[in-house]
Amino acid sequence: MGSSMTLNGQDPAAFTAEASSRLSHYFQVDSERQAFIHNILEKIDSDSKRIKELELDLEDQKTSRASYQSKSNNLENEVRRLAQQLEKDSFVAVLIDGDGAKFADEFLRDPMGGAERAAIRLKQAVRENLRGTGAGQEDIPILVRVYANLNDLSKSLRMSRVIDFDDDMRLFAERFTNSRAEFDFVNVGKGKENADSKIRRMLNHYYRNIQCKKIFLAGCCHDNGYLHDLREYTGSVDNRLVLLETTPAEPGFRSLGFPILRFDDVFRADPLGNETKHILPTMPPRPRSPIQPSPGPGPIARPTQPIQRPATVLSPAQEQRQATPAPASTPVSANTSSPIMSSSTPEQQPAQPARTSSVISSGNGGTSISYATAGGINDLQNVTVKAPKPKKVPKVIFYNMDSYRIDAPTQHPPRTPAQASYQAKFQAIKPSVFCNDFYLKGRCKWGISCDKTHDAELTAPELAIHRYKARTSLCPAGPYCVDYDCYLSHHCPRGPCTRGDQCPFYATEKWGDLHLSKDQLQPSTRWTEGVDLPEHV
Repeated sequence: MGSSMTLNGQDPAAFTAEASSRLSHYFQVDSERQAFIHNILEKIDSDSKRIKELELDLEDQKTSRASYQSKSNNLENEVRRLAQQLEKDSFVAVLIDGDGAKFADEFLRDPMGGAERAAIRLKQAVRENLRGTGAGQEDIPILVRVYANLNDLSKSLRMSRVIDFDDDMRLFAERFTNSRAEFDFVNVGKGKENADSKIRRMLNHYYRNIQCKKIFLAGCCHDNGYLHDLREYTGSVDNRLVLLETTPAEPGFRSLGFPILRFDDVFRADPLGNETKHILPTMPPRPRSPIQPSPGPGPIARPTQPIQRPATVLSPAQEQRQATPAPASTPVSANTSSPIMSSSTPEQQPAQPARTSSVISSGNGGTSISYATAGGINDLQNVTVKAPKPKKVPKVIFYNMDSYRIDAPTQHPPRTPAQASYQAKFQAIKPSVFCNDFYLKGRCKWGISCDKTHDAELTAPELAIHRYKARTSLCPAGPYCVDYDCYLSHHCPRGPCTRGDQCPFYATEKWGDLHLSKDQLQPSTRWTEGVDLPEHV
């Protein structure tokens, strides 16, 4: 009977293998536990460092927040102080172009007391308009500045029989200035641009001053001289700028969106009787001229050109006198080359009924002929036909896709003796300059009041040189100009431009770089003078 060794009923080899297996398992578990504990210790160490950093950051943030809170409180206090100071020192400005806005006759005819009453009435009218606005407090100062050429204004008022002597206007201005400490009537001297430039500069100054709560602008709506300047102030929601209309405002001012008021109890509502109108008056009908004999046979003579007479600028009184039709003259019979000849003498001819004038001038300068009165069955005669005036070609303006105005190409005038003669005339008139409106538009709205030269004779080549010089200047309205007669440029006329940053069209303040690319020079729309809607091209 064989025997084998057992350990607790198990084979020793199996027991050893099992113990070895379990020991390996325990080693693995211990290793994993040690790794886990090691990772935990590293994480605790890392988090501890991070906590210390955050604690430092927190302390820094607390310090910064306290500093910022203190600064914020100081700034809020400063803002409140400044706001109170601004409200305390706020004011309202009234700018008056005295050449355009004239005080009512009742004030001017009594310069001693009228100036005081005009100042009081103006202040009351402004104060009344301020009610219900943010500047409606009763104690807000009202600064009034009147700019005018007293010499010419006095003369115009005297010629219109508003005042008796030129000194009356000067006395009125002096009394007006002394009526209130904040009222000034400033004599700018001769030259239309003197008052305009001061009004523009003071308007810009007051508009940028946030203490100025309201600006009333008077005397600037009777012509388009201020139209482009006022476009810079459009788009504001506070309505700080208010236009005061005296004589009827030009339509362009109403499209700007500014409030337009009238102070009819302060300013004169009608133009002076001697003020010229810058329009071509309608010519009254003239007596019929005798019919001239025909140079050749036939019932109708060759057309003759009407005599061109220069347009004159009339006062309203002259226009009214000329508007009365002249009495119709008795027609004078003309010799005819009709085959039917009369052998009777004028005394033997039977009396004919009187005829009205057969050549009638139309309102647009053309003529029409009444053939029923010009000749009948028993009265054949030659009729002189006046050629109608050529139809005026309407002006056009082209704009690109960006709504920028596109100018026609221009070239430098050729090198001719006109260059030297132009420079000689230019030097001869210094310090004056050639009036661009007079030479390039053919008219100047200031007339004899213009401070630029009108009387220099420029030949056609010299005029071309002057026009080119004007084209090198940037239009104040920039690429959005709508003036059909504008002679300035709205983008760089040189192609290509080699002047770099010295070019006036480079990096402009309002419109940026006005050197247009080839694609930008392609027209997109065309506006035609007299047509309300554009045409796409």
